[in-house]
Amino acid sequence: MRRRVHQAIASIMITAAGIHGNMAVAQNAAAQESVYQVGGGDVLNISVYGTTAYNTVVQVATDGQIPVPELGNVQVGGLSPAQISAKLATNFQAAGILVDPVVNVLVQEYRSRKVSVFGAVARPGEYILDRTGLKLTDVLARSGAQLGRGSGVIQITDATGHRTELSALGVMTGELDRLAQPDEIIMVADAPTFFILGEVKNPGAYPIEPGLTVEQAVALAGGLTPRGARNKLSVTRTGQDGDEVTTDAKRGDDVQPRDLIRVGARIF
Repeated sequence: MRRRVHQAIASIMITAAGIHGNMAVAQNAAAQESVYQVGGGDVLNISVYGTTAYNTVVQVATDGQIPVPELGNVQVGGLSPAQISAKLATNFQAAGILVDPVVNVLVQEYRSRKVSVFGAVARPGEYILDRTGLKLTDVLARSGAQLGRGSGVIQITDATGHRTELSALGVMTGELDRLAQPDEIIMVADAPTFFILGEVKNPGAYPIEPGLTVEQAVALAGGLTPRGARNKLSVTRTGQDGDEVTTDAKRGDDVQPRDLIRVGARIF
């Protein structure tokens, strides 16, 4: 009996250790993913414990170097603040300047990694990629992107001027979501809309979903009023020459951007 109890306790301890180990690995992975990598333009605040002689505020040069008292230029581009601290401590000690120094490095101003977000967002402007692993959805959430039902388009121009278009729905669902890259310009375009008037409960403008029909458009507008007639539908559409053309519509017809749908009244 005692042997079985001891075996059970040992099994529980091993399981707990395994869970703890897995949690530690997950936490370490998450911590590594969230580390900010310093780049040109960032401003660093460097201090050394126990002395003010080497305390300084420096801006990282475009080549990734910073000037450090008595050490000269030190390459820090692509390193995290913790890695820079360790590197400076090692250099101070190797040069015989300090014995077992404790160096603290903080990013005072984030300038090297940023994106710009414009268009259908609540807070347009520049956003700092203040940690690695930030995705398009993270940046869009920060900017208050107004994606509606996901039928809009997200246009992205990279640092070389190359432009790509992603469906908002694909980004929102994660299928097209990806890491945000420095110096990208993200434009959130409004979803194409149609207008519906007449004998519907909620006339107005609505976003177009792929494959939307006139009947579905009427449903989006709350359905027919008591006087509405399903067989009295018309669509006004602007042609390529800019002229507006009004035609009778069927319930199964596809709705196009900026269509004006009118629902007539039935005769009692």
